[in-house]
Amino acid sequence: MTLENFHRRRWLAGLSAVSFAVGLVPAVRAEDPDWFKLNGLPEVSVGVEAEGSTERTRLSGGSSTYDFTSVTPLVGLHTTGSIYHPNLLTFDLGGDLGWGWENNSSSGSGAGQSRSESADLLRYLAEFNLFSEKPCNGSVFAAQDHTYRDYGSFNTYTVDATRYGGRMNWTADGFTLNADLGYRSEDASGLTDSSQLTETYFNLLGIQQRKTGETTVTLHANELENDFNYGNRQDTKNWSAGVADSEFFGSRRQIGASTGLSYSQSEYSGQQLDTLNASENLTVNHRPNLDSYLMMNFSQNELRPISSTQVQGTVGVRHQLYESLTSVVEGHGTYQEDSANPGSSTFDQYGLRLSENYTKRLQSWGRLAVGAGAGVDHQDQSSSGGTILTPSEPHQLYLPSSPGYRPVYLNRPEVIDSTIVVSAGSDTLVYPTDYTIVHSGELTEIKLVVPASSHLQGLLQTNDNLAVTVTYQSASLGDSSYDTVNANFQVRLDLFNRFGVYGRANWLDNNAPPPVLAQTLADLVGGVDYNYKWFRTGAEYESYDSNFTRYQALRFFQNFDFALSSASSLGFDFNESFYHYPGSRDQSEYQGMSRYNIRLPMNLNWYIEGGALTQDTGGTEQVQGMARTGIGWKRGKLSLRVGYEFNSQSTTSGGFTEDRIKHRFFTYFRRSF
Repeated sequence: MTLENFHRRRWLAGLSAVSFAVGLVPAVRAEDPDWFKLNGLPEVSVGVEAEGSTERTRLSGGSSTYDFTSVTPLVGLHTTGSIYHPNLLTFDLGGDLGWGWENNSSSGSGAGQSRSESADLLRYLAEFNLFSEKPCNGSVFAAQDHTYRDYGSFNTYTVDATRYGGRMNWTADGFTLNADLGYRSEDASGLTDSSQLTETYFNLLGIQQRKTGETTVTLHANELENDFNYGNRQDTKNWSAGVADSEFFGSRRQIGASTGLSYSQSEYSGQQLDTLNASENLTVNHRPNLDSYLMMNFSQNELRPISSTQVQGTVGVRHQLYESLTSVVEGHGTYQEDSANPGSSTFDQYGLRLSENYTKRLQSWGRLAVGAGAGVDHQDQSSSGGTILTPSEPHQLYLPSSPGYRPVYLNRPEVIDSTIVVSAGSDTLVYPTDYTIVHSGELTEIKLVVPASSHLQGLLQTNDNLAVTVTYQSASLGDSSYDTVNANFQVRLDLFNRFGVYGRANWLDNNAPPPVLAQTLADLVGGVDYNYKWFRTGAEYESYDSNFTRYQALRFFQNFDFALSSASSLGFDFNESFYHYPGSRDQSEYQGMSRYNIRLPMNLNWYIEGGALTQDTGGTEQVQGMARTGIGWKRGKLSLRVGYEFNSQSTTSGGFTEDRIKHRFFTYFRRSF
């Protein structure tokens, strides 16, 4: 290569680099500030909503009818943009404004009335984000909506909601701080009930992360007001603060320790519960197949005039002898002291437990899982009268219509009904619209109501179960000292990934003197299930035999799910359960649901659903029915939805009869520009 060619190529390379850089400058140049900027033209829409319903109630021979019709033209607007710069403040604004006509008419007991009037409709969502690309950022929002909620149940709820609040986030050098403050108001009404809920809340979460652990600080406060069925009201106030720390030690981080401290206060039904809780957990991984653990917990609860102090401790060793066999040896102890004017009581329990779990793959045709455990405990209790406080006892409640439903009994016998408070997070369930209290011998069952109320359905969402805590008082159990022995066994065999057979046994006995209320139990469960492509079915039998209560149960389920084509599906779900109690407290329930969805030509989507539920509990029979169908269409900036729903409920108890029927239709049409 000559020197001239070398200089020529170097000059061309330099020119290419400069040209590339000049072309890149507009792309990387920071966006110029603009005091107010829209991301394109605002989207404008026009539409119309038409709704109508008719409800008929027949009660012990009398009947009443309520009809509602509304037609509302709408104008909508949606826009996004920024103020000064997108890194400073962005906004998202949208809403619908409508003014139309509605008619309400009612009749019953030989009289009737009708009223026609103008009506307005307002929906909006406004959100402003500040410093969204920075470590410290925040947002504020406000929203109002009018909609219908279908939770997959036998009732559709009309919901008017208003929300506003703000959030703040800060992240820097392993530290994260999140806070939110807000307000929400929801008015929900269904076929059989209504609920007006307002809540003001504040949450704070701080996390400081390190290579060997993290520290967390939490603060929560909320005030909840719930007016249900036009006149009954329940207010709840909660606040809590806590700090937790976790650390890992050792050359291979084989030692873990976590410490927690929290304080909370709850006010409900004219009562105030104060709780102080401290915990310490320690785990040590000695070898790949050997672990040990230690757990300690202290709680101080005061529900005037009762105060309760409890200390719990557990220490154990977990050993995995083979890949399929795990053994656990555990020692545990509990001490509780309750004091109230005029009496007091103490309770202590300590014992030892051994458990074995074995899981084995049986070549290609099966899988076997076996578990067994046995333990012995010694208990001492003394009392000079008064009652015992049990705060925040955890339970998982299932709707009686769910395949997973099992009776859930409070742990202590002789519960005082008026002291029961059932909570789900910071919300409090309402008696008797959300749950009922069922006595079975010496035990007390907490049972969710079917159909679920609007308040309960809002907590459940689309689930059929709810995690709750129950605070209650129970009768003091006198003076005694005795030993208890318990054992459990479970086995499951799966064959060819289709067929399963399982069994469970739980046994509890004691040597308590006859006057002492100490539970004995023999609970046996056996079942089979089968699944193949689109079909699942199963059956289960349970025999629950205790000196507190007894029952036998049969439970069945069948599920069919067909993918008829890439554009359509069909499904059926059936559940049946039968409970037999001593005396005349039998309970039976049947439930069936079906659904069909299909995508049709011309951008059409059609669905149809239907189902029925019947239950008979202690002579009270209830039958529910539901059917709904709808079609949706969307093409370009045009959209249309049309639907119809039917709901019914019939209740018969002795000479009392109540029938409710509701029809509802809706049409929504929108054109965007």
